[in-house]
This record gives sequence, C-alpha cells and structure tokens, in this order.
Amino acid sequence: MSALQARLLWLIVNGQRPTPSTPSTNPPINTTSGKPIPSSDDYKEWVCLRTEHIQWLESDLAAMGLMRGAIEYGQREHVQSATSSKEMWDCLHQFHVTQ
Repeated sequence: MSALQARLLWLIVNGQRPTPSTPSTNPPINTTSGKPIPSSDDYKEWVCLRTEHIQWLESDLAAMGLMRGAIEYGQREHVQSATSSKEMWDCLHQFHVTQ
C-alpha cells in the first residue's frame, strides 16, 4: 500500500478517484463540413475528457502492475479477472479477510 501511496495511486485503488466517463473515440465535428473544429468549445472539452480518461487508465494500469508485483504467486489466481486496480484490491481484500 505504501508504494501505491508514494506514487499517488492509492485514491484510484480505493475508489476515491473513480473511473472518469469514457469520451467518444471520435471528436465532435462540424455538421456542415464533417470535420473537427479544434477551436470549438465542444472539441476542447472532448480533448480534456479524453486526456483525463487516458491519464486515469495509465495510473490504474500502473497500480495494477505494482500490486501484481507485490503479491505472492498463489494469490494471482484471485485477481486474474480483475479489470481495474480497485477490483484487484477488492479481490485481495476479500481473500485475506476470509483466510
């Protein structure tokens, strides 16, 4: 847990910094030209949402990697289906509480 805290990842793992909403894969476009308008507010908001989402995913993957590296081999079977660091933490917590 201290490695996660030191890298400012603990808030993602414990769920206090939840997954941001996933923006569309395509930017908003001008209905007339069919092309994105980089100067529009909608485009700027899309870029911000996409950047935030990608940064969150990178942090979540880093947290998952740290946790996988820290757990014993026998515990990996309990977290192999986890798709986020929070899910992984919850699985590990449940495993250790019931043991």
